[in-house]
Amino acid sequence: MSNIIRRIGADTRYLIVGFPVAIVSFSLLVPVFAAGLGTAAIVVGLFAMGLALLIARGFAAVERQMASEVLNRPIGAPNHRRPPEGAGWFRAGITPLTCGQSWMDLGHGILRFPLAVASFAIAVSWWAVAAAGLLYPAYGWVLNRIPGNRDLPELLGYGDSLQTEIAFHMALGALFAVLLPVVLRFLAQLNAGFAKAFLSPVSPARPEPAAPSGPAPAQYPAPGPAAPSTGPASPYALR
Repeated sequence: MSNIIRRIGADTRYLIVGFPVAIVSFSLLVPVFAAGLGTAAIVVGLFAMGLALLIARGFAAVERQMASEVLNRPIGAPNHRRPPEGAGWFRAGITPLTCGQSWMDLGHGILRFPLAVASFAIAVSWWAVAAAGLLYPAYGWVLNRIPGNRDLPELLGYGDSLQTEIAFHMALGALFAVLLPVVLRFLAQLNAGFAKAFLSPVSPARPEPAAPSGPAPAQYPAPGPAAPSTGPASPYALR
């Protein structure tokens, strides 16, 4: 039971936090990249597009951290292309444009927005229906006394008594509460899978191999060809 509660909390947190992150990401990436694309002919736009790709890298790093909790495994860090040492300002500014993973980061930052909005709306609505139904006895009597108020059970033909309304809403809330873990897991896996498809590197970054810590083994020169003998020849040598 504790694992289910923990999973519900993790999935809910991922969907709710991902919504404002997607809004900020979309709001920054689209105008910056569009401005760069529109002015690419005068070179300045290339730097704006490069800036958009660098911003996308930052949001992609945040998404990798959040999605790893949902997937129960980390998403590896990619090898983003970096300008060579001593590169000039122009080369450094356009280097992100030659990095394929940066373009994938940009695509995720833009395309995830509608998915995050829909997932957030469904998750919050599902939570609201479950909570409102289970807590209906605490406030339902107030709604029942409002003149002219017609609740859903009455519209469906079940009557307008307070007991009927309480039973109906509690049953509906219990149904949504039972399905809540399944719905949240599906939405979280959908968003995390989308992130994995865009943000998983083709070749994960690997650390440089560590140098051996012990003393270097002694080096001995390889044996060369035998030197010719300079002494007197043997009397038994063949002539």
